[in-house]
Formats: sequence, structure tokens, C-alpha cells
Amino acid sequence: MTQDHNTDRKLAIVQLWPVLCALVVLTASGCASSGTTLARPDHGDGHVIYRISEEQAFTIALDAYATLYPKQSVDDIVEGTRRGYNADERSWVDWWSHRLLVIPAVGIDARGAEVRGYWYDYKGSGSLAPTEKRTTGLLNLIRSRLDATGTAAIVTNLRDGSYETDGRAYLGLKRDARDIKLTPRPSGPGNAERLSELKTLRDRGLISEEEYQAKRRHILDRM
Repeated sequence: MTQDHNTDRKLAIVQLWPVLCALVVLTASGCASSGTTLARPDHGDGHVIYRISEEQAFTIALDAYATLYPKQSVDDIVEGTRRGYNADERSWVDWWSHRLLVIPAVGIDARGAEVRGYWYDYKGSGSLAPTEKRTTGLLNLIRSRLDATGTAAIVTNLRDGSYETDGRAYLGLKRDARDIKLTPRPSGPGNAERLSELKTLRDRGLISEEEYQAKRRHILDRM
């Protein structure tokens, strides 16, 4: 009878362990959490965002999951108006959640021009050991690929921007990271064509000079 009672107690502890770890942060139980961001105060009051498209922003994130955690299920998450992903790394009853938000942003550069782009917010937590690879690996990989695009911009007055689509093309849908194939988006006119069309609209008096300059700056910022 005592042996059965002890077995039930052990089973209950195993079942409750994830719940306990979700409630306790960095305690002797081994639970831990970490958080970091790509909008960082690297230059005084400035923050770094990347002048990339929504497609690039989400593709880079999904590719990072596929590289580091190819067999993990990627879930879609929404926090307020922000979207992103989560993948749980597991080992027996222990886990580590890799939660990443892909955030559109608007800021002002040193010239006083409005800049639009994206930044990322990462939060890791779980009962697995918070190793350097586990806490910073995903974001460091994303940062290296973003820096390779040469689109980093230092801005002030950082605020949330707007997504370009409804996000359906970039859903994880609980698929393994390596198996996610993005829905191809129909190709639209290139930047050169957009600038030409914009100039035509201005020359014909269909938009004002102020509207022309604002839209032109927006296109150039996204190149």
C-alpha cells in the first residue's frame, strides 16, 4: 500500500513539474527564463531596426527555427497586435520555450526622415538549463542574417508600425520547422516601376508634391 502511494506521489510530481516551472523563474528547481531584443540601445537613445519587407522578416525567423530546431513544432502566436512564433525544445519532462515576436516598427533617423522596418523580441523560459546557445542562439542567428542585408537603421521615437499583409502566408501551423514551406506571394511591380508610376501621378496632378515626396521616401526606405 505504501509503495503504491509513493508511486502516485512521484507521478503527480512529474505531471505538475511543467506547471511549477512556469510559475517559478530562476529558482533552485531549475526553472529559468531569458529575454532579449533586436531593438537595442546601441547608440545613445537610438534603437536598431531593419529596413526589410514583412516577407523577409518572417522568412528569416522561420529559417532560424529550421536551422536550430528543425524537428520542433512551430506554433503561431499573437500578443496584442504583434505576431510571431513559439517552438518548444523538449527532453523527457523538461522543456525550453523559444518565443519570438516579429514586430513592424517606425522610427526617425538622424536626418529626421521616417524609417519603417522590423525588429524582434525573444523570450525563452523553461526547466532545461539556460545555456548560452539556448538563451541567445536563435536571436544571434537572426541578427547575423539581418546584418548581412545591410539594412540596419538607427532610429529614435521607436513605435509599432503596421504589418503589410494578414500574415497567412507565414503561418507555422504546428509543422516541424524544417517542413514549413511558405506560400509564395504574387510578385508586384519592382521599386523602379513604383517610383516611375509615382512620378507620373505627380506630373499629372493626381497627387500633391508633399504626397509624392512622402511616398517616394517610403519606397526608398524599403529598398
